[in-house]
This record gives sequence, structure tokens and C-alpha cells, in this order.
Amino acid sequence: MSENSINKLKQMFEKGLFFFRNKKFNEAERYFDQLYKISKNNEQIIIYLSSTYINTKQYLKAEKLLLEAIQKFKKNFFFFNRLGQVYYEIGQTNKAIEFYNLSLNIEPNNIEAYCNVGLAHLRNAEYSLSKEIFEKGLKKISTSEQGPLLYAYSYLLFSTGQFEKGFTAFEERKNNKNYSLLKNLKIDEWKGQDLNNKTILIFSEMGIGDIIQFSRYLFEIKNKYSVQIIFKIPKKLHHLFKDCDFEIIGPEKMPTADYYQCLMSLPGIIYNKEKKFIRNFNFIKPNKKLSNQWAKKLNFLKGKKVGLVWQGNPTYGKDFMRSISLQNFEKIFDNSDINFISLQKGVGEEQIKKFKTRNKLYEFSDELDVGFNAFEDTIAILSNIDLLVTVDTSLAHIASTMNIKTWLLLDYSPDWRWHFQKNSFNWYDTLEIFKQTKIFSWKEVIDQIDNRLKTL
Repeated sequence: MSENSINKLKQMFEKGLFFFRNKKFNEAERYFDQLYKISKNNEQIIIYLSSTYINTKQYLKAEKLLLEAIQKFKKNFFFFNRLGQVYYEIGQTNKAIEFYNLSLNIEPNNIEAYCNVGLAHLRNAEYSLSKEIFEKGLKKISTSEQGPLLYAYSYLLFSTGQFEKGFTAFEERKNNKNYSLLKNLKIDEWKGQDLNNKTILIFSEMGIGDIIQFSRYLFEIKNKYSVQIIFKIPKKLHHLFKDCDFEIIGPEKMPTADYYQCLMSLPGIIYNKEKKFIRNFNFIKPNKKLSNQWAKKLNFLKGKKVGLVWQGNPTYGKDFMRSISLQNFEKIFDNSDINFISLQKGVGEEQIKKFKTRNKLYEFSDELDVGFNAFEDTIAILSNIDLLVTVDTSLAHIASTMNIKTWLLLDYSPDWRWHFQKNSFNWYDTLEIFKQTKIFSWKEVIDQIDNRLKTL
């Protein structure tokens, strides 16, 4: 191969890598697919191509590519690990565990595989097996490299009620090399010190639902101290906090402050000091003008008004666990006295066209949140309905924060926060949870919803 050809291949690889690192997986796939056709025995190309397939949910392609790669490269633990991920994401958890363990057999110091096996057992609610693999990994991996493993372990600790240990392990997320929030930050970290007459900078992190749910801790801090709070959040969410006694700034600004902290660290700091979780605080106020407009628009609907959300953001790593195909809700539309209103926006809307009883599902997607402010129309609609039925998305947190009656449909092994929900504590007073009793089986959950709707 000529030097010119080699340089062209290097350029193709670098372009593919650029798109991959910027999460533009379709563009990355184009380059890695071309490279694979030229060099089918290049392990690095196979690694990136299979990863783009997984990120674009082309699981059959990923499975085929990885099975072929395993036949050629029987000692490449990464291929076994990635194949385990494919099976995990299509719901074959036991098969995923099998390949994760094969990866560990090849490379006993494989941190990613320890994380994956532990979380897969947690997915099956096999708590003792999950604990066994996490603790085995912690003994095997040097202390300086345990960060990702401890972060994964925190989910098991939360699930089994070991909150203090869980919060400590959860802090390891900040040590991930991809965690850029705190890069080059020269401010002291707040760990519970006196904040009277101080300024604290709070970074929002993770998803919109996380921001909505845990913003209650800012109000708790404000009640405890005479403190100036600067909250750094995406601009499209600024309007939600317009009446709050905080300074709200966008991601591009970096002010001076006495302390900083990340939003998701606040529950742990408060819990470790006071042994309590903070109940809901309703800070979301509907735009009165919009709310009145939607009240008039929905006035023709006689009877109960029920909002429905079935699909989460597909880019979320565990969306395959929480989202439900709209057709699964067919049964509940037999409740003739109920008006169902779609609050689905973007991905998921396309399912309405093939929905058998779509004439009973009122849709306003073209009119939802058309301005810069996120959820503004949705919030106005929520203020005019009787109930929201939703999968685990940000709308569950928005509606529940507003004290709108909300029924939340959860998978068999839900996100860590819902394990905190006990008889003695509810994140939201108006939220009711309906949880799977079998992995990937929504039938029983839908049946419960159907029965309850008949008594609404």
C-alpha cells in the first residue's frame, strides 16, 4: 500500500473518530464502515464500527460483526464485552452476563466488564450476585483505578438501602475523564460548610428530569442559610426559575463564588448531615396566558382529561428499559368517558399513525413548545388535565413537581432514585408508581392502569 493510500486511511479514521467522540454516530458509521470493507482484520476499526451500530441501535448488525470478530480474535476481551452489551440492550440479560463473564475470563482486570456484570445482575434484581461481582472487582482493581467501578456499585448500594455508602460511591462520577463540568475550576467544593453570607455556584448535570427533581435542594439550602445561589443550567430551562431567589446563568458563563457543588451531590450532603431526603417543592408556575389559551382549546373535551407519554429520549442509554410502544396502551382506550391527550413530542409521535384507535388520542404536537422555552406549552396543558400517565421521563418530574396527579410506569429494575421511595418517604405527594413484576413485561402494568382508569 502506497504512502498516499495509508495517509487517506488515517484521515478517514480520524474523521470517523471525530464524529464518534462528538456522538454523531451515523456520520461516524460511514467512515468506519468504509474502513472495515478495506481492512476486515483491523481490531480497532471493528471496535468503533460495532460501537456505532450499538449507539444507533442496529443490534443485529452489531451482533453479526462481533460474532465474526470473536471467531477471528478469540482473545480480544473487548469484543466479548461489547457483544454482552448488545444482548443487555435487547433484553437478553442472562446472555449478556455470559459474554461479560467470558470477557472477564480473558482479562481479569477488565473494569468495564465488572461494572457490566454487576449492573446486569442488578437488572435481574439478583442483589447478592451483583454484590459478589462488585466486591470481587474492588479487590482485584487497584484503588487508584476503582472510580468507574465504585460509581456503578453505587446503584446497587442505593437499591439495597445503603444510602450513605451509595452517596460516597456516587461521587466517583466526578473523577471520570469525560466529566467536564469541573475542568480547571478553582473554587472550593461545598461539602456542608456554613454558607451564611457566602456565594455558592451549583452546576446542573445529567438529564432534565434530574434537574427538575433535585432543584428542591436549592430551596432547602436557601431556607437554611443567608446565601447567594448561582444556578448554572441550560438556557431553555431558565424560565422555570424566573420567580426564584437565585441567579440563573447559562452554560457559557463562569462567575466567581466561594463554593461550588454539582446538583446531584446535594442529596448526599444533606442526607449525611441530617439523615433525611427533601420532599417536593413546587417551583414551576404555568404561564397564565398560555394556560388560559389551552383551557379554551381543550374545553370541547367533556369528561376526564388524561395526558399520555410512552417514549423517552432514545439517546438515553437505558431507554430500551423504560419506553413502551404505544400499541401496548390499546386496551386503556376502551374507557369511553376518558379523553386521552398525547404529550409526546418528537421521537414516538410517528407511532400514532399506526395506532388503531388514534381517533381517540388527541394530538397537538405541532403546537407543543414551539418557542425557545422548553415545556412551556406542555406545562400549560398539564395545568388543565386531571392525570398524567407516563413512562420515566422528565415530564413525570415536571407534572409531579406541579402537584399534578401522575401515574408513573416503571420497569423491573428502575433508576436508583425510585429505590428511595419507601412507605416513610415519597419524592412527590401526587405520584403513584406502577412497576413491572417481570423483565420487559408491561402487560400487568397496563392492566393495572386500565382497572384504575375505570374508577377515575
